Amino acid sequence: MRLGVCRKWLVLLVCACCDMRAESPNERWLKLQSEGARLREQGKYEDARHAYAEALRVAEAGAAEKLTQTLNNLAASCYDGGHYTEAEGYYRRALDMPKPDQSAEARRTQASLWGNLAALYAATARVNQAEPLYRQAIELADQPDEESTALRATLVGDLAGVCLKQGRPREAEPLLLRALDGWETKPETSKMALLLNNLAAAYQMERRYEEAESFYRRALRINERLLGPEHPNTATSLNNLADLYRAEGRNAEAVPLLRRATEIDEKALGTAHPDLATRLNNLASVLMNQGALDEAEPLYRQALGIWEKAFGGGSAQTAVAWNNLGSLYLKRQRYVDAESCDRRALEIWTAHVGGDSAQAAVALHNLGDLYALQERYGDAEPLYRHALEIREKAYGPESPEAAASLNGLTAIYLRTERMGEAEAAARRVLAILEKVPDADSPKLMAALRNLAEAFAGQGRMEAAESTWRRAMDIGEKSLGPESGQLLPVLRSLALVARGQGHYTDAEGLLQRMIAIAGNTYGEQALVLASTLSLMGDTYRDDGRFAAAEPYYQRSMAIWERQLGEMHPAVAAECNRLAALYQKLGRFGEAESSYQRALAILDKTDGPDHPDVATTLLNYAGLLRQMKRKGEAQRLEERAKAILASHSPPQGKVAGPVNSIR
Repeated sequence: MRLGVCRKWLVLLVCACCDMRAESPNERWLKLQSEGARLREQGKYEDARHAYAEALRVAEAGAAEKLTQTLNNLAASCYDGGHYTEAEGYYRRALDMPKPDQSAEARRTQASLWGNLAALYAATARVNQAEPLYRQAIELADQPDEESTALRATLVGDLAGVCLKQGRPREAEPLLLRALDGWETKPETSKMALLLNNLAAAYQMERRYEEAESFYRRALRINERLLGPEHPNTATSLNNLADLYRAEGRNAEAVPLLRRATEIDEKALGTAHPDLATRLNNLASVLMNQGALDEAEPLYRQALGIWEKAFGGGSAQTAVAWNNLGSLYLKRQRYVDAESCDRRALEIWTAHVGGDSAQAAVALHNLGDLYALQERYGDAEPLYRHALEIREKAYGPESPEAAASLNGLTAIYLRTERMGEAEAAARRVLAILEKVPDADSPKLMAALRNLAEAFAGQGRMEAAESTWRRAMDIGEKSLGPESGQLLPVLRSLALVARGQGHYTDAEGLLQRMIAIAGNTYGEQALVLASTLSLMGDTYRDDGRFAAAEPYYQRSMAIWERQLGEMHPAVAAECNRLAALYQKLGRFGEAESSYQRALAILDKTDGPDHPDVATTLLNYAGLLRQMKRKGEAQRLEERAKAILASHSPPQGKVAGPVNSIR
């Protein structure tokens, strides 16, 4: 039975085939072009690429016009899929095709190709090469017909995107408004969504956040309606809106948008696409802002791996990942790793855009921050000066970028007790920022904090406290009373109160800090650990030793979890606990804590580090109290030998480096 059924089916198939007409090459080409366009519109870029590749094989035996169109479409699908080298080859091959005439259609084709190649350059960090291509394409498309007008509007919008990448929003805005002329009355398209997105980016760069959010949301709605909620263009809109929230300090709102964008790109583009790396990098940055360092680090590493595979290990894109990893390791106090990352970023940017470029200034400034935190002020100062010189030349001496590096120099002056220079520099930074429309409140607060420290260093405590309170007022009004960016100012005010013996006032400020740090950054954040430790110090100084202990213990647990049990921060907490136990008469616990601190410091800093000497002297004091004078003397002799081998340390002022980079 089964054999008979098969025979019948085969006969019917053969008969049907006899009636079929062979598909012509032109019909086959049109079918493949249509299929490629459909797949590309759906975000299925690899499938589109295969369809266009097959169309190319058909077209290679046909007319040059058909071949040019096919090469352009194949290049575009390669570009969408992240195959940039392959895309560039197809675009250049299309551009090298003979030009039989200079009709309006031929000029549009040529302009489209120049524009597409320019877009490829912009996506691969070659914006300086992209801009002249866009301008050439716009000139070619300067025709009165409707199609040329539409193409010219697209190219003008893309040129504005290059201006944005180069940090020129004021040049981008009129170009975008020109491209969008009358857009409110036109049908919504994906091209309109792109233009609205770029206009929003321009407003974001100008800190016109309310207008930026409106246009980002409009672009997102268009993409979701026209392309669907799972399309890569929708992911781009989500990413851009999230970046606006990040700039406004709305990190909690940014995270779910970035997670959704990442999921869309992983599903639509695959795990090796450069756009996915961008999403991962941005998600990691927001998580790092929230103190989620454990989650952020592997995301940065994954983004770096994708960019290295797509563009090469020394590409400009990888410099971004190295720079961000350096910032993360700085927060983790992994200074050796941070320096390695910052130097790698500087090396790459120097190779691509020069050692006096704006990008190199970022790496130089970051290295300055790193060395300042390590108290390597002699190393930090020339880096800040170099970064300042670059930024003054690139952006102007009154620019916020120049103010950031000048602020770094201010910190160096403070730490080396050059209070007159610090005050002058801080006043200049403040003057620059006060002229910037809607200047970032955190940057104003940092400048005011440094000015306050300069006053304090000169014994002008009334002026210092007044300046800190001004910084607090600005922060509370613009950021809200629970913002994590208030913590450095609260810390300074708490230290002033403690220094004046106003322990109750200090306690209130620190309790507020603990609540803000926990709510903003989580119960395992390093900033919370340092605040808990400071609360312990306050109770200790006030003679409330039993009240201090749980704060030190809680701080210790966070340091151990986040930095590891052999980190110098853990050793510092061991020292605090040992001194507390000594006050409480719990000598055994005190001795164990001193011994643990020494074991950590011997391994991490070396046996001849000044911090080892300090711990030895503290331990010797305990031993003398325990009537073990011989052991105490040996520790004291070792400590004196260590201190004698080191030149006197540079003067320091209490408090962190107030960075506005």
